[in-house]
Amino acid sequence: ILDFADGFKEKTIPIEIRTDRFTGRVSRLLRFRWKLPESSHDHRLIEKARTNCPFCPERIDTQTPRFPPDIVPEGRIRLGEATVIPNAFPYCTYCGVTIFSPRHYIPLDQLTADILSDAVDASLALLRRIHRHDPAAGFFSINWNYMPTAGGSLFHPHFQVVATRSPTTFHRRLIRASAGYQKERGGNFWDDLVKFEKEKKERYLFAAGDVEFMTSYSPGGIFGEILAVFTRVEHLDGFNATDRRDFIAGLTRILRCFHRLHLDNLNMTLLMGAVPEEGFRVQARIMPRLTIPPWGTSDVNYFEKGHDEKVVVLAPEDLAEEIRQTP
Repeated sequence: ILDFADGFKEKTIPIEIRTDRFTGRVSRLLRFRWKLPESSHDHRLIEKARTNCPFCPERIDTQTPRFPPDIVPEGRIRLGEATVIPNAFPYCTYCGVTIFSPRHYIPLDQLTADILSDAVDASLALLRRIHRHDPAAGFFSINWNYMPTAGGSLFHPHFQVVATRSPTTFHRRLIRASAGYQKERGGNFWDDLVKFEKEKKERYLFAAGDVEFMTSYSPGGIFGEILAVFTRVEHLDGFNATDRRDFIAGLTRILRCFHRLHLDNLNMTLLMGAVPEEGFRVQARIMPRLTIPPWGTSDVNYFEKGHDEKVVVLAPEDLAEEIRQTP
């Protein structure tokens, strides 16, 4: 361009296009647009929503559905502070909601390991009950839209727990690519990826027990993506209390970093199945979300919706450095 801000002198703007050859995901890295957002939580709206929030303790028993007795005889699953109910607006046959706590609003830096552990354990309990009820429903995910900016319909923090008879599109892509890699290379892709990222040292973050954390080379979100690989877990029955503890330890560190950067909205998806799939490992992806001031513009535009390519303004390597600096 001929830049008006510099006397219309010629200026070249670099754009990096990254392709993840394993998933096929394409990201367009626009480093020149990187700017820390301001916190996007409107506390007036949060307090107003509290007056009719169905997940708050004074309404949960009368304004949320119960599971049929052949799936959950007691109607709802309660574990510690967490409560699991059916999704009143489901995306599939088996769709639950795990309410983290009686607290209506919990900032990211106050989501403790205890709160998240109760929520994850309660979600896993629902998945196990669904699978006992319907063994054909063998593809699982624990999903999180934290805050309306990330697609959450309520401020009250909650997971969405899904069990389906066939994998979702991205889950299927990972299963097929994992099996294909193992057949072609004779090794496990996820083991090789962890080894590569550890040696590269650009995107690798840390290990929490047997869970390895790194930023994705070609991210799924505008401010990047964290990938957590459970290196020893292949399916639901292999997911134990130690794995949950390790994952939560890493997750809380990431949430603290997001909060420090004012990235106070996010999506998370934890994928697994009922049986081992060749080469596949249980894994989670965590992506910050934001609206762009001053008009509250969405961080998703035509490149993602119409072209299935991601626009990224925070380089994975820069996000990795920010997380490494967070205790």
